[in-house]
Amino acid sequence: MDICLIMDNPETPRHPVIAVALHRLGGSHTVRLSDVRTLTGSTAIAQEAANPLADLYLLKSHAPQALELAHYLEQCGVLVVNSWASSLACQDRVLMARYMEEAHLPWPHTRRFPSLADLLEQRDVLAPLSFPCIIKSHYSHRGDLVSKVDSIEQLQALGPRWSQEPVILQDFVPSDGWDIKLWVIGEHVFAARRRTPLEPNAPKEDFPIAPQELPQEWAHITHEIGRVFQLRLYGVDLLLTEHGPIIVDVNSFPGFRGVPGADEALVKLVEKLLQERQVV
Repeated sequence: MDICLIMDNPETPRHPVIAVALHRLGGSHTVRLSDVRTLTGSTAIAQEAANPLADLYLLKSHAPQALELAHYLEQCGVLVVNSWASSLACQDRVLMARYMEEAHLPWPHTRRFPSLADLLEQRDVLAPLSFPCIIKSHYSHRGDLVSKVDSIEQLQALGPRWSQEPVILQDFVPSDGWDIKLWVIGEHVFAARRRTPLEPNAPKEDFPIAPQELPQEWAHITHEIGRVFQLRLYGVDLLLTEHGPIIVDVNSFPGFRGVPGADEALVKLVEKLLQERQVV
């Protein structure tokens, strides 16, 4: 069967997990790449329309043109993992917050603003603002704004670079200084601890959590996110607080870099999805 990976990163063909999985799948299937890095949505669609439709598309890109292509392919009746809607919900942090609230999942209180400049002009918002707080770009993208700010002065200092950036403000949630990283590939859940990136010079080293040591509550939250967002490949960041675990991020189709067994789990998931397509 035919598999196509939609991508926008030139490193993806050499990725230590993705490349290994694709190589293994290439032994039984036809595997090709659709690099949309330099394309518009319409040209990406035209380029793909010139090829026979694949049986399965893996959406390893959050670029607008990749999402547009995924939407087009789904309208053609093919399977895209993760879907256009699921991937969009993980990119749009306001939409993500709405999903979390509607599902009653633990998520920091979130407010949106058309731009940072607009926020800085709203004295009625700034005056009662509690610090520290977290500011993020409305839309998740490479090099986006994610920062802990401890004062109005620090918030204002972001203005010269980010004034026109649509942003969200989130309540700062005190934790133990660690992020709980969870990665899901189909039915497989991998977990590790990592120092929070909000700390200066925090190392990115992961400390794996064995499956038998994964608390049931963390696993339940993670699976519930997959159900609500309809994700098959995703990552979740949790903070441990005095009120229990709080979700702070969901990533559609992360790279799973450094996750032992991720390549094998990815191959198994793709094979399972292809078999289901054959049955249908």
